[in-house]
Amino acid sequence: MFDKTRNRPASDAREPSDDRIGPEDERIALRCNRRELQLMDSFVADGEFRTRSELMREALRSFLRDRAMSAVVPAAEAGEIVEVPVRLRREEVAMLIVHAKLVGNDRPLGDLLAELVRVGEMQGQVADLVQRHSRFVHEAAAARAQVEALGKAGQRLKDRGFVGR
Repeated sequence: MFDKTRNRPASDAREPSDDRIGPEDERIALRCNRRELQLMDSFVADGEFRTRSELMREALRSFLRDRAMSAVVPAAEAGEIVEVPVRLRREEVAMLIVHAKLVGNDRPLGDLLAELVRVGEMQGQVADLVQRHSRFVHEAAAARAQVEALGKAGQRLKDRGFVGR
């Protein structure tokens, strides 16, 4: 819909235009499947981004920045923090997100993982560290379930007239 551009030679396609005024001068359209759209909508619903467009602009900027930095400065020579993709099971990610919210002062997941790796590497006990954190998260979930059950029991007592008179 928005990506109808003039037919021009491939050599012209890579040249930036000098007459561009601002970031809204040209538009592109993305084709996404339903799952991708649902994921985008979840970020918008959580308030992390105001719109799908804002999310996609930020994703594009991040991608371009990462590519440009990897081309300019090799990661080993940069001396700065390098982001590394990590593969985790869904339940592990869910557990770490809960841990980041409850114990990690609502820190981003990436920061929590970095700390786990640093501390674990220093002590050589990554598996023990993850198990301990997992236990804390499960205990916190069990405590929340108990509090919820007590709240429901209290509401039932109140509804029956035993409490609140």
